[in-house]
Amino acid sequence: MTHPWRISLSSPDIDHHDRAAVDAVLRSGRLAGGPAIGQLEQLASDTFRRPTVSCSSGTAGLILALRALGVSGGEVITPALGFIATAHAIRAVGATPRFCDVDRETLCVGLEQLEAAWSDDVSAVIPVDLLGVQVPIDAIVEWAKQRAVPVIEDACEALGSRHGDSPCGAAADAAVFGFYPNKIITMGEGGLVSCRDQALADRVRQLANQGRTAGGFCFEGEGYNFRLTEMQAALGASQWLRLDALIERRQHLAHLYLERIESIPGVVAAPAPTSSGAGDRRSWFAFVVLLEDPRWRAPLREDLAKHGIETGLYFPSIATFAPYDESPSASLPVTEQISPRMLALPLHPRLKPAQIDEVVATLEESLGRIRLEG
Repeated sequence: MTHPWRISLSSPDIDHHDRAAVDAVLRSGRLAGGPAIGQLEQLASDTFRRPTVSCSSGTAGLILALRALGVSGGEVITPALGFIATAHAIRAVGATPRFCDVDRETLCVGLEQLEAAWSDDVSAVIPVDLLGVQVPIDAIVEWAKQRAVPVIEDACEALGSRHGDSPCGAAADAAVFGFYPNKIITMGEGGLVSCRDQALADRVRQLANQGRTAGGFCFEGEGYNFRLTEMQAALGASQWLRLDALIERRQHLAHLYLERIESIPGVVAAPAPTSSGAGDRRSWFAFVVLLEDPRWRAPLREDLAKHGIETGLYFPSIATFAPYDESPSASLPVTEQISPRMLALPLHPRLKPAQIDEVVATLEESLGRIRLEG
């Protein structure tokens, strides 16, 4: 079936090595609990420099991390600007999301926003690495330690990002990654939980595997079937081997966008690129622009769609959706101002520079017409 978009918002980069890895699993007949999962977890553990456990999705990873860290009630601070899965995971363990705002420059939560949202009912904090930009995790971990609450980093959009020599996923009590087809690498679905120590990793693994404590029918306490399949793990391990190359490609394409939108009035990158320290890297999960006027977004999306160009709304405020519109919340001025003006443009490793030229030219032409009309 032909894809409905000439230029799609996202697209997985699957090569012959990936197909061969999955085919080898299918030929082996062992489709669950085999060596591919071990290979993937070892690659991830080596990257994050600490024990890492696979699971069925990023959302499952958040639930596992919350449960393993003993969170089963109270409030969990998390930003309102982001994907709703974070709030769903909090609610799934019996806790209540407590929404905080984000920093205007990074679009990520920082200490100022966490402090503004703090209450005595808070039992954990889930900062989100939005659009591949990592939160100031070391400072957040120290802040949370002083308040005796765990930090679970939602790093689903930031695999491969890093501050200096510290990879994303190496500092929080737990860090969770997801592998939906639009992510930096994909397994179709799937997740990973990077854990502060082996004891926490063992607990996450137990919970993900029906509460199993040993081989056979040995169980203790609650559990879920949040396991990854061998096919997914084989695809993920194969893609992991070219993680750096995939990120470099995204960086190159993002920089082409940055150069080309610079001359368009009323459009800036969101978040705006900042000067990086030595070794810093942003993995560029998506390329999002911020429009000067929120009224431009709907007609602009319509015009781009007429040209076969897919766009995305990354992200509506979670606090606008039921039941989260009744959740406790700090003041959200940045989220409320920024969210209606955000528009995601196509970005993926298979995108060609000529397609970026077309996207930007169509964007500029459409905006010019929208301005004249109104």
